[in-house]
Amino acid sequence: MSGVLVSLTEQSLDKTMEYLRYMQLNGFNSIFTSLQIPEEDPRELLEPLTSIGQFARKHNMLFMVDVSPRTFEHFSLQQLKDSGVTGLRIDNGMEIDEIAELSHEWRVALNASTIDQAFLDGLRGQQANFASLEAWHNYYPRPETGLELTIFQNQNRWLQSQDLTVAAFIPGDGDLRGPLHEGLPSLEKHRHLSPFAGYLELVHECFVDHVLIGDLSVSSWTMQQFLAWNEGAVLLGVEDQRPSHVWEAVHHNRPDIARDVIRSEEARHHFRGSILPEHTVERPAGALTIDNDKYLRYCGEFQIVLQPLPADERVNVIGYVAQRDIPLLPLLHKHRLAFRFLATASYCE
Repeated sequence: MSGVLVSLTEQSLDKTMEYLRYMQLNGFNSIFTSLQIPEEDPRELLEPLTSIGQFARKHNMLFMVDVSPRTFEHFSLQQLKDSGVTGLRIDNGMEIDEIAELSHEWRVALNASTIDQAFLDGLRGQQANFASLEAWHNYYPRPETGLELTIFQNQNRWLQSQDLTVAAFIPGDGDLRGPLHEGLPSLEKHRHLSPFAGYLELVHECFVDHVLIGDLSVSSWTMQQFLAWNEGAVLLGVEDQRPSHVWEAVHHNRPDIARDVIRSEEARHHFRGSILPEHTVERPAGALTIDNDKYLRYCGEFQIVLQPLPADERVNVIGYVAQRDIPLLPLLHKHRLAFRFLATASYCE
């Protein structure tokens, strides 16, 4: 499951609805917003909240809203329900008995970073409906305050062992949300990482079930990567591309995983012919290479270089993974994810 965050005041309602239509058409199925932004006037929130809620209801999307006791000074639960809200994320300030009561009528997300065994035991003691409870991490606008990776992984592994769905945020790479405009990730290491690289790390390394984009939009390249992923492959941008038969194929790392390179399981198996030595230069991380005739039986071997390697007269360099996609390579290497390529000239940032 993947979703988007929207602001109720930071951009026009028309622009927000245009973004939601675009993301929903491209497979995003949940919406998150907050009713506890200090800079926002609660009197200005009901109209956009209702418009977004109606859209969510029409398209059968989850609509989760961040709330606190302060929220209910301005909105009743009935107002939220009438507006189309389908779930409440409760950060802090509510008692266990209040949360337990809400869980019998609402989908309730708890702060994933602060849940412990005693808290869950308290909810059980109050007869909470655990089928309605989830664990959602915060996003962190201020640099250096995002979560640490190992603690995050350990917490999520434990939360899943408690049968709780885990959600977290990645930054966007289009319009960034205020007030700081420096990304809204859950993990600090994702603040300046490409959104898709953050997404893959969350789902493959971090025990996260549900990923949401924290900022207000994504680039066209990021959307192309999400669409390719929906079709079953990681899309990598290629720079300085030279002609080759490998560009149109879908590839996987071989099951006998090498230390220094990702070896295409498919390329040599299907190749028949001759490849003359050409551009046999040094191979930095991200270099895309194909073995030429001088490598004898390995002619046609296609690799992605993971760490710098020297020039080899038997190995042609036919392109380079775009710099922003280099962080994807360890995930392709370890998890043997399918991958394919698109020249950087073929997309617009």
